[in-house]
Amino acid sequence: MSYKEDLSQTVEWFIVHRSLKVLQSSNCVTVLPGIPYKQLTVGVPKEIFQNERRVALSPAGVQALIKQGFNVVVESGAGEPSKFHDQHYIQAGATIKDVKDVLASDVLVKVRAPVFNPELGAHEVELMKEAATLFSFIYPAQNPELMDMLSQRKATVLAMDQVPRVTIAQGYDALSSMANIAGYKAVVLAANSFGRFFTGQITAAGKVPPAKVLIIGGGVAGLAAAGTARSMGAIVRGFDTRAAALEQFKSLGAETLEMDIKEAGDGQGGYAKEMSKEFIEAEMKLFAKQCLEVDILISTALIPGRKAPILITKDMVESMKDGSVVVDLAAEAGGNIETTVPGELSVHKNGTNLFPAPLPDNIPVAAPPKPKSKQELAKEKAAAVSPFKATLTTAGMYTGGLGTMLGLGLAAPNAAFTQMVTIFGLATIVGYHTVWGVSPALHSPLMSVTNAISGLTAVGGLSLMGGGYAPSSSAETLAVAAAFISSVNIAGGFLVTKKMLDMFKRPTDPPEYNYLYLLPTGVFVGGYGVAMQAGYNIEQMMYLGSGMCCVGALAGLSNQSTARLGNALGMMGVAGGIAATLGFLKPTPELLAQMSAAMAVGGTAGLGIARKIQITDLPQLVAAFHSLVGLAAVLTCVAEYMIEYPHFATDPSANLTKIIAYLGTFIGGVTFSGSLVAYGKLQGVLSSAPLHLPGRHAMNAGLMASSVGLMIPYMLDPSYTTGITCLGSVSALSAVMGLTLTAAIGGADMPVVITVLNSYSGWALCAEGFLLNNNLLTIVGALIGSSGAILSYIMCVAMNRSLANVILGGYGTSSTGSGKPMEIVGTHTEVNVDQTVEMIKDAQNIIITPGYGLCAAKAQYPIAELVKMLQEQGKKVRFGIHPVAGRMPGQLNVLLAEAGVPYDIVLEMEEINEDFAETDLVLVIGANDTVNSAALEDPNSIIAGMPVLEVWKSKQVVVMKRSLGVGYAAVDNPIFYKPNTAMLLGDAKKTCDALQAKVREASQ
Repeated sequence: MSYKEDLSQTVEWFIVHRSLKVLQSSNCVTVLPGIPYKQLTVGVPKEIFQNERRVALSPAGVQALIKQGFNVVVESGAGEPSKFHDQHYIQAGATIKDVKDVLASDVLVKVRAPVFNPELGAHEVELMKEAATLFSFIYPAQNPELMDMLSQRKATVLAMDQVPRVTIAQGYDALSSMANIAGYKAVVLAANSFGRFFTGQITAAGKVPPAKVLIIGGGVAGLAAAGTARSMGAIVRGFDTRAAALEQFKSLGAETLEMDIKEAGDGQGGYAKEMSKEFIEAEMKLFAKQCLEVDILISTALIPGRKAPILITKDMVESMKDGSVVVDLAAEAGGNIETTVPGELSVHKNGTNLFPAPLPDNIPVAAPPKPKSKQELAKEKAAAVSPFKATLTTAGMYTGGLGTMLGLGLAAPNAAFTQMVTIFGLATIVGYHTVWGVSPALHSPLMSVTNAISGLTAVGGLSLMGGGYAPSSSAETLAVAAAFISSVNIAGGFLVTKKMLDMFKRPTDPPEYNYLYLLPTGVFVGGYGVAMQAGYNIEQMMYLGSGMCCVGALAGLSNQSTARLGNALGMMGVAGGIAATLGFLKPTPELLAQMSAAMAVGGTAGLGIARKIQITDLPQLVAAFHSLVGLAAVLTCVAEYMIEYPHFATDPSANLTKIIAYLGTFIGGVTFSGSLVAYGKLQGVLSSAPLHLPGRHAMNAGLMASSVGLMIPYMLDPSYTTGITCLGSVSALSAVMGLTLTAAIGGADMPVVITVLNSYSGWALCAEGFLLNNNLLTIVGALIGSSGAILSYIMCVAMNRSLANVILGGYGTSSTGSGKPMEIVGTHTEVNVDQTVEMIKDAQNIIITPGYGLCAAKAQYPIAELVKMLQEQGKKVRFGIHPVAGRMPGQLNVLLAEAGVPYDIVLEMEEINEDFAETDLVLVIGANDTVNSAALEDPNSIIAGMPVLEVWKSKQVVVMKRSLGVGYAAVDNPIFYKPNTAMLLGDAKKTCDALQAKVREASQ
């Protein structure tokens, strides 16, 4: 093994500096020429010190030196104890030689200092080349004779143990690296000898308490031991005379032991100093008391250049419980424990095991891996995609894209269409980059604000309205209906967004003055009115300003601090867009009254719905609002066809208008019916189970083919009757298709359904923009379409499924194998509320992972109170949220915010997954598939490869659910049967209420 930090870099660094020998006189400085690397040989001898299994350079380190031009020779068998064979070194470029040739190298690297070699009958220093360079652990103060011998050989020596502990020298601090390994190994050895688990256990027979570990010395080794013991579930206590070391113990979750006598213990070089007599006496009393309580004692106290101090006497050892374990890391320096015998393992009077220092040579293969062979490298190279193929693929993609642009240019009927395509393309790109910046916790407000903005379908309805106080034709009736429906979305969407964002406000947040945003709104809308009265036509600039405000609405949701500004910008954008539309139309007073009435009634209805809605019902509200957008798009497209039909014979862009009206009707129909089915499933009106109709895929294919086929008579026959019939037919076909597609999707996949429908509503709005040649509708439609598409992608990635798999009611993930799923064996452990409260009391680091069960039981309120109490007790409590937990993106974040949980302790799966290994307790509330370990452990599971919250890696898991039943994916969950999991069965809200009451009672 290498010294953890491989010597190869140290060798290279030191030789460069040594080659610059400076001869200084009063007038000049002469620099002798350095020695080229290729003329230097680095030798790696076999370590002959008793029980030493390490080697100074691993094959990877040799490879690094060879790459720089050095020659490297390795003694035959030098790496065998570290599992590095001679062949590994040869593959790395080294030469295998005997011990004498290696010791005669220009540069010698060793783990242990040179010693007498009995086989050769000579000291290793005597066999070294004169004026050679040596890298090793030397300990000059303890080895004066060795220093004299090296001086006589004129050797240049870098003592690795003397590297200063400063930032600039961190890369060469091998001593700390070895201490880190020693601390880790100490806990592993203790655990192997200890008679029970480190972590506490809840079994059917009762509770087993966690082990108590005392660590003396908060240096590198002590802290490594503390971290390892904590990760294994033990209660760790730490002692050190230095205040900084005690703080380090605290940061690792250990209890710190302090005395009434205050005396600073900081010495030079990062070590502790020798303390006063009074302090030592008090210290010994503290250790004597702790020995009566702890199960494992690990001592690491060393004084550089001196014998290790005795801290634990024989009487203290004999006072420990039977079966206790003592590990003395200072054994080589005499030991901190009176009964330690260096180099030996002993069983003392009452069964206490005494270990010598668990030196890092006990784990020699912690070195960098051996270099890959030429054959392995050749296979990797062959498997990799060549740069030519990669570039060709990219070039082909851009060729297709640019070719499409040319095709659209050739097919464009006029310049207005080309301009609209340009706006659409740029808006889609802006929307793509804007939505990726939105915080996952704010995905629900994002869905709500896009719902509100999509109400700009009202612009289409307003543009087609006519008559006086009432519509005078069928087309105008459809238009007023579209304006009414869209107004419901606008008012309701913005109010729901405001309610959600207000829930995220914390008591410590500064006051807000959002009413001041009326000032820019007044300037924007009022200024337009003044300009219009003065005879200026600035509608296009108004559309641009409104579109930019809508972009700002989405961008504002990138974080909590700007979210409410985003909602205000959305309202400004919609207000400006409607004002510009009315200014452009210049309606008569009678028509303006009709428009105002339609929007006022719709807005009032939207506000009424938004005020009454409960946050748990938010997903179905979003689905219902999506259906309104789809219906408004259908009505607008049909009305536009009816109004524009008389001009088709003379309009050169008539065919384009007809195509866009047809596509808008189709997209709107799918959105309308699909959203209604989603609403029914979420509201409980329809069964949430997937409805798999016989031959549904063939049915959907037939519906799609019929919809495409109807375009033929629609485009070829110029009669009004044929056109209206085709539009009516495609409306019905698309509505049936939306119904069959959505009905086949189960309730747990609703997050993806809602985001897809959100995307559909955006593309329907785009179709209106092209149809009416309206820049604002095109910009906003592209924003909403790209927003929904990105959220759909995020949801699918979170389930390791493709979008087609979800939308077509598929089963399994993208990586599900074809074999038989893994059989789950074992029995589960059940606990009651009292036992769970005991676990909560013992834990310091707690993570709560809620699922849809928390939403259904409305258990967010008691759990929020529980979290507040635990935080007041000094415990670290956080939430881990899976992207598809709940029934729409971000739903659980909003529910927890409503209950008063601060958003900064609610983390996403990617943010918290690495922390489970350091967590004392995980409470799983109403979640199943999102914490199912089969996703990672069983390649044949139907959820194989799905990213999940890895709760089973924590020390203890308590799963709170009604039964051991399966989740939506209908696959058993192995974590229920793992030894560190306990099941707390029952209603989530009742259980959380009981936990809250018991914790409050225990804290009083």
